[in-house]
Amino acid sequence: MMKDNDYISKMKKMYTVDPGVVDDLNWFLVLAGAAGTILCVLALAYWLIRFFGFLFSVSRGARSLKDPKFWKRMALALGLILLFMTGSVFTLLSQFYDYMAIWGWGG
Repeated sequence: MMKDNDYISKMKKMYTVDPGVVDDLNWFLVLAGAAGTILCVLALAYWLIRFFGFLFSVSRGARSLKDPKFWKRMALALGLILLFMTGSVFTLLSQFYDYMAIWGWGG
């Protein structure tokens, strides 16, 4: 166990994050964030159009309200959209990476 802590401390010294690099990439991070926001808004707008289109077709009698396949797909899509909109997907990926490092897969 002591060797693992020693190895991790050596890795932290060797692979420290240089704040200057992050500052230089700030423009890229802003553009990536803006693109991600636009994509999330478009995905949510598409989801809403599909949802209200389904409700309209139900009101006209073309489709049944008891369509489990539709509801499962829409729930999954909304869950994914909300994960990306809130940034939770990145938190989950970060936690997964941390667990992988704890389990010894962190290279």
